[in-house]
Amino acid sequence: MNALAFIKDKFIYLFQLKNIITIIAISLMFTSLSIAKGNENSWLELKLKGKVKSIKEKKYEPSEKTSGIQNLKHKESNTLVFYDNGFMIEKSILNPDGSLQKKSYYKYGENGKMLELKIYDGYETLREKSTYDYDGNGKKIEQQGFYGNGNMAYKSTYNYDGNGFIIEEVKYKPDGSIYFKSIYLNDSNGKIIEEKRLKPDGTLDWRYTWRYDLNGNTIETNWYKPDGSLIGKDTYGYDKNEMLIDRNNYKPDGSLKTKYTYSYDYDKNFNWVKKIESVNNEQFSIWERDIEYF
Repeated sequence: MNALAFIKDKFIYLFQLKNIITIIAISLMFTSLSIAKGNENSWLELKLKGKVKSIKEKKYEPSEKTSGIQNLKHKESNTLVFYDNGFMIEKSILNPDGSLQKKSYYKYGENGKMLELKIYDGYETLREKSTYDYDGNGKKIEQQGFYGNGNMAYKSTYNYDGNGFIIEEVKYKPDGSIYFKSIYLNDSNGKIIEEKRLKPDGTLDWRYTWRYDLNGNTIETNWYKPDGSLIGKDTYGYDKNEMLIDRNNYKPDGSLKTKYTYSYDYDKNFNWVKKIESVNNEQFSIWERDIEYF
């Protein structure tokens, strides 16, 4: 389990290129994978090969005043540290000047289940904490989120069918009232194929669907309004290493809105050490990695 499991709203984030803001829903895809995969270690979730000890990443983007990948500006850095069993110990996000922006610490039980996640700001002040509880089958049944001062931020509960596949998630506000409820449908492999997000009054807020390839990679997602009309559609393609190489975002009328493509350089273990992201055929960002192995 990784930090994606902490982000429970599954809503969209904003992605900007040349002052054009495109609404995307890729976070929904990753959250569904996090729920469906359950207790896979961080190496598997990040598609890492070999016994990775640590990863140092740097992200570069073109300067706002220029166009083209040749004019790069360092945007952020990440450091990920792992136990030798593949579970993440900590993750640090650094500002371009090298100062700490955020740091996360992960605590696990003997069975590899994550018990606690703590997130600190750049001043090493606790800002968020999540705790996790499981049933006798190792299924997560409750997650609680707290602010740094110890006050509760939310509580989520989870229910499963006889196959151990998730069928319901309810998120509560600190006062105990319902923030939202999600109803899930799964395929025969336990992968989520539909989520219905319900408002506190029980009415439908939106519906999201997933399709997968034979390797279990997401190849299509669709987001619908309560009346069934399409909000947006995304399709996904992968290389032989099962890394995402293209994502196409479509408008409700089926026309292409935004095209994202990704290219990689790999090390001898087939972990990527350089990733170039392009948006609408224009290079947008570069990620570089230094990977240390046990």
